[in-house]
Amino acid sequence: MTEPLWALAAGCVPDAMPWDIPRIAFEAGFLSSGMWVDPKTTWGPDALIKTRRAMLDTGISLVDVEVGWLEPGDGAEDTHKLLVDVALDLGARNLLMVSRHTDLEASISQFRAICDRAEEGLRVCLEFGEFTSIKSLGHAKEFVSKVDHPNAGILIDLMHLNRSGEALPDLDDVRFPYVQSCDFYQSSASMSGRDYIMAAVDDRCCLGEGEGRLGDLIGVARSGKDVSLEIRSKRLREHFPDPWARGVEIFQKCQRYV
Repeated sequence: MTEPLWALAAGCVPDAMPWDIPRIAFEAGFLSSGMWVDPKTTWGPDALIKTRRAMLDTGISLVDVEVGWLEPGDGAEDTHKLLVDVALDLGARNLLMVSRHTDLEASISQFRAICDRAEEGLRVCLEFGEFTSIKSLGHAKEFVSKVDHPNAGILIDLMHLNRSGEALPDLDDVRFPYVQSCDFYQSSASMSGRDYIMAAVDDRCCLGEGEGRLGDLIGVARSGKDVSLEIRSKRLREHFPDPWARGVEIFQKCQRYV
């Protein structure tokens, strides 16, 4: 059985270049991180080489590669293929997908095509959330059931789960390869649209510093699941403008112990 990961999510350091994320995670004390792959911005021709070198230098492993979007169409687009290929090359355990597709059946077909491209060992995980086409865990379960593919999974984000008003499920379920953990404020539970998006990218906080359900935080920490610490915080970015120092702060505040 592989050791569960306790990872610095790429979203914690949105101001860092992709190949610096493993180095930031390593210097902070993490053994794993996420990876941001966006060919429209920072992911250029030499990004894979630089990122691979950073991982070799540090020994950091990847909990996920993000983020792919399900969009109009029913097959895997070039960007989807790139994300899968990068995830496989770097040995990531998961590929994070989010849906803004307006056609349910076409989105199921597209997700299945992406799963087909992924090889055994790479899970393609749907993240549900109020700002997406799949807004709840219940709807995500229905979606993945219709995809009916062994590589398909669901990413649970504690803030999104709280917004949907659902309970933390049994994490032993194989549909949940990993969890995005964070703390947050209950004011986000009544937000929608742009307000909720801004809360999700700016108002998260380190474990134990917000108003999230303590039982959920402890349950995730004690589980045998991979955990990605999605501490996206404007306050942290302001107090720690250097992403390297911010990584240290997150590690020190969110070490995996109960």
